[in-house]
Amino acid sequence: MEVSERFLQTALDGIHDCINIVDKNFQIIFVNEAASKRVGKNWRTILGNKCYAQLWGKNAPCENCVTWKAFETGKTQQIIKWEIEPDGKKRFMEHFAYPITDKEGNVEYTVEIFRDITERKLLEEEREQQRLELGKRIRELRRAYEELKSLQDQLMQAEKMASIGLLSSSIAHELDTPLATISGYCELLAEDIQNETLLERIKTISEQVTKCQKTIRNLLDFSRKSNCEQKLCDIHHLINNILSLVEHRLIIHKITLHKTFDDQTPPLLVDGNQIQQVILNLVNNAVDALPQGGDIFIETKVNRETNSLEITFEDNGIGLPDENREHIFSPFFTTKEPGKGTGLGLSICKNIISAHNGKIALETRVGHGTKFVISLPIYKQHFI
Repeated sequence: MEVSERFLQTALDGIHDCINIVDKNFQIIFVNEAASKRVGKNWRTILGNKCYAQLWGKNAPCENCVTWKAFETGKTQQIIKWEIEPDGKKRFMEHFAYPITDKEGNVEYTVEIFRDITERKLLEEEREQQRLELGKRIRELRRAYEELKSLQDQLMQAEKMASIGLLSSSIAHELDTPLATISGYCELLAEDIQNETLLERIKTISEQVTKCQKTIRNLLDFSRKSNCEQKLCDIHHLINNILSLVEHRLIIHKITLHKTFDDQTPPLLVDGNQIQQVILNLVNNAVDALPQGGDIFIETKVNRETNSLEITFEDNGIGLPDENREHIFSPFFTTKEPGKGTGLGLSICKNIISAHNGKIALETRVGHGTKFVISLPIYKQHFI
């Protein structure tokens, strides 16, 4: 018997896992060297004592004790969890409990095996973190690729629009000369003709020619390269000039324009070309939001408390869903169908207004239209 115990002790002492055997009262009847070193005690002082007291420093059996479950079920038990070691260190332990039965099949003892798998656990967590990080990087690269592809499409569209703008400018110059000739001949005809009916017709022709010339000049002014120079401008004049360019589009889409201008509005120190770009973009967005026609309201109002001019662009169109509000000024974000919007317009508008020390805010409700409010600073000396 003594030889068998010495043989068992020697064999199990060579195993690095902590091994001990307990009876039904949780008393330790065998412990190997690894287990005794773990608690810093001589193995002889451990024998005969409670396992939960000697190995875990507790006054009662451990919660979710696999040893108790092995006694109760007669089956091998396993649990993996973080444990606080007697030295205060936190380790990830794998616990096994193997029942030993007597001849009648009753569980008489249980072999406990404790394996420190902290390094393996940390390595697994590190690999999992690396996997998640790799997945994150892959998603970021995919988004970056999609944004790059979108940017390439936008650049192609921008190049096309630049070409169209250059062509429009050239055509406008070509049309200006014959329109001036027509206008001149209308004046000559008006001097020679005495018939009132014919004079009215000539007058109508002259008025329409003048209207065409005004539209062409506004188009040329808008397409002309801006040097980003700020000077005192009549904001109402800038608004009206741009509206003359989209007047025909408003008629086609059966949209009624309502203007309410504050007569006390002083000149603003702005880059007129850039502000017109903002106005055109907001009006075009309002038109796109009114596929079945409707109303667009443009209002200017002097706010003397904040020394600013508030310009409101409002429509009674389809509105904007709440989930899109926070992204509306983000570059490349658009709610329009592919090919119908670049997603740059409102981002550019915000940048222009910010460069003028102003603010642009959005107010919208789904199905109840959209309202943009622009606030531009007014210098006190410019108040009337």
